Formats: sequence, structure tokens, C-alpha cells
Amino acid sequence: MAQYRYGFGARMREEETAKAQQYNIDASYKDLCAVCSNLRGLTADEGVQYLEAVLGGFPVLYKRWNKHLGHRKELGGRKGRYPVKSAKYVLLVLKNAIANASGKGLDSLTIVHVQANKQAIYPRTQSKGKQFRANYETARVEVVLAGKKNEKLLEEKKEKSAKKAKAKEAAAEMVKGVQSEVEKKTEEVVKEVKTEKAAEKKVEAKPAAKK
Repeated sequence: MAQYRYGFGARMREEETAKAQQYNIDASYKDLCAVCSNLRGLTADEGVQYLEAVLGGFPVLYKRWNKHLGHRKELGGRKGRYPVKSAKYVLLVLKNAIANASGKGLDSLTIVHVQANKQAIYPRTQSKGKQFRANYETARVEVVLAGKKNEKLLEEKKEKSAKKAKAKEAAAEMVKGVQSEVEKKTEEVVKEVKTEKAAEKKVEAKPAAKK
């Protein structure tokens, strides 16, 4: 499936931003929106800590779609819920964006854009004994991080990539050497077997000695 366009309209350099998105998510887009609304403006580390706290049982503040919701003591009496499933998906996307930022050599990351939308609705067949049909809805999440370039990180990554390339080359040479040795040994074994068979044939071909 093709990549969706990001809803981030601010003019920023591509070199100073890192993006990530996930679609076809099997979760409520309302819960995803509630989780995302509490992440805007935080740093990347603070966002990860917040989502891990939600996975640990901390409630999420619901500013919308909060009718008939309970008031939570941890939120100062405001309405909230525990969308653990949605928090898992948002945490995965955020970690992916952090990895993309580290690949660009960005540091001091902040969450400048995080958004969740409804993606598609798939109709389901009506089950027996029920009057209304429950449709299957999917959602998508996108995250944009902004940071500053860190030349030290880029140099360290270049060194790591160079070391990995050297290690791969050394491993390939080792494999080639082992393969050549194995081929030589197999050739020697084949030659020995052939000589033994030839000797046996000669012995069988000799006439029996007269008494």
C-alpha cells in the first residue's frame, strides 16, 4: 500500500525533521486521538515515558468523546480512560520516528506533530439475533519529530557502519577460505576413492595363479 501524506503543514527542513507513520491499525481512532493529543509539545523521551506509564496503568485525559466517562483521581478529577492498546501502537510509531531521527544524526528531539485519523470502514455481515451491524474500522497514526543535527552522532554512526562493513568482508573471506579448504579435502578424498577402486579392479583383472 502506498504511503499516506502527512498532515504536518509547517515549513521545516527535511534535514531537521524525522517522520514515521503506521496505517491499517486495528484500534479505535478516538482512543488514538486522545493519546496523541497528550503528546503534542513533549520531548521524545518524555513521550516515551508517558506512553510507558499509560501501559503501566496511568489514565489518559479525554478532551473529546468523554461522555459518560469516569473521573480519574490521577488527572485531578478530570475524565479519562485506559487505552492500553492504542498506546502500544503510538509507542511503536514514536520509537520508529526516533530511530529515523538517529539515522539522520538529530538530537534534542521534540514532538512537533502527532495525529491519528480514521482510515477505512469495512462492512460486516449482520450476525444472527442482532438488529444493527457492527462495521470494522481501521485507523492510522503519524508522528513528526524536530531536532538539531549532532555531528558526533553522525561520525559515530559512520564509524560503526565502516566497522560492520569490515566485519562482513572479513567474514566473507573466512567463509571463502573454509569453502576452498573443504573443496580441496573433498577432491583429495575423491582421488583416494578413485585410486582404491582402480587398484581393486586391477586385482580382480589379474588371472588366478596356476598350481
